[in-house]
Amino acid sequence: MNYRKLGRTGLTVSEVSFGSHLSKENAENPAQRRRQIHAGIDAGINLFDIYEHSYKQYAPMSEALADVRDEVFISLVTVWRAVDEVMDEVEYALDAFKRTHIDLYRVVLGRDWNDGDRRLQTLVRAREQGKIRAIGGVVHRPEHLLEALRRYPDILEFIMAPASFCAPLLIREDRDLAPALRTHDLGVIAIKSMGATARSGGSEGYIFRLQPPGRDVEALRQKGLKLGTLAVKSLLQSDLLSTVMPTMNAIDEVRESVRASGAGPLTGDEARFLDAYREEGDRAFPEMLPENDYWITPWQA
Repeated sequence: MNYRKLGRTGLTVSEVSFGSHLSKENAENPAQRRRQIHAGIDAGINLFDIYEHSYKQYAPMSEALADVRDEVFISLVTVWRAVDEVMDEVEYALDAFKRTHIDLYRVVLGRDWNDGDRRLQTLVRAREQGKIRAIGGVVHRPEHLLEALRRYPDILEFIMAPASFCAPLLIREDRDLAPALRTHDLGVIAIKSMGATARSGGSEGYIFRLQPPGRDVEALRQKGLKLGTLAVKSLLQSDLLSTVMPTMNAIDEVRESVRASGAGPLTGDEARFLDAYREEGDRAFPEMLPENDYWITPWQA
């Protein structure tokens, strides 16, 4: 595992981090989830995200990380409790994870700027009290990212935003986002590297539903090329990104993702493999994606 600086947070994080959008099976099977987390730890992952619609996963995640509690970074989001209960939420997290501080705490930005502003101000107080190390935001649309940078240049220290080889707008140096992020020296965490989890059955991202035609793709697959690995490796070609955070719901998903770290430039075969999937995505996504898709379509360059 290789490691990179997370912007001006002062943290050095693994190039691949542990995304935590849970499948129902994992939510109901803590022992299985622990094995996946431990596979990530063994592979050198040191950034673990906990994103869940209740606090039911806090205790299982805390238990799974107990042996490395002081060696890894915890990432949380404030959104589920009322805006005037954010400090209570922070205190709950500190108790659940048995820590004096939470490393990364973020706010969903762009849906309701007034709500986001109030949540950020509470997190600022928590940071001043030493309960949080770094404050960030997660955005769903490119215009929300630019607006967040305009509104909160002195508060935000990291940002989480969608990026994939099918939707690389975030890391395009000839567009607005990448230069703006560099100017602010933000740590950048790429999410939805597999194109987001398909909403109608299964737990894999939309890119795995693509079926590029032709024998060339199958020949490349027979050489051992893995779409999950290359989806992460393609993003790690950009030094703008501090880490790529794919959802991990199986040990094989963990292993495929971490193989991308330190793997060097894309080979010719790898580039052709991804090009075939990208071209198929351009053809198939308009019919495949839901009408309110905001993980792929807005981020296509």
